Amino acid sequence: MADLQAQFDFLIEVRDKLSETNNAITDIREARDQINLVTGKMKSDEFTEINKKAKDILKTMKEVEEALYQTKNRSGQDPLNFPIRLNNKLGHLNSLTSTGDYKPTDQAVAFKKEVTAAIDTELDKLKTVFETEIPAFNKMVKEKGVDAVILK
Repeated sequence: MADLQAQFDFLIEVRDKLSETNNAITDIREARDQINLVTGKMKSDEFTEINKKAKDILKTMKEVEEALYQTKNRSGQDPLNFPIRLNNKLGHLNSLTSTGDYKPTDQAVAFKKEVTAAIDTELDKLKTVFETEIPAFNKMVKEKGVDAVILK
């Protein structure tokens, strides 16, 4: 019974980290869409500073997204052409560990710890962007008083 409980606890921890990772990817995509929507209106030279800030934020978010998730997969063949990322590694660990009725091996626990640490590093970068960089970007946009509708 203890082995089954250990297996269950392990699988739940992995599932929760996968959910956190996938939610972060969704948040990145939503933030990117909103930043692109705002900066799409700012083409003149007076917005150079804002556009540079947006570009820096988008670059950092892209790096985090690509560390967490393979963004180049488009067809069934692509996983063979492009390496898997952290979320796939953790998801596959979950799949392997769920087979059988025994506690996770020491290797599975060590691998989970390694991948989770790498995911946490990326999520910390994203947290910095969301809590520091995006508010600074929003402040810059407000200070410029960008109109909601800009006609040519």
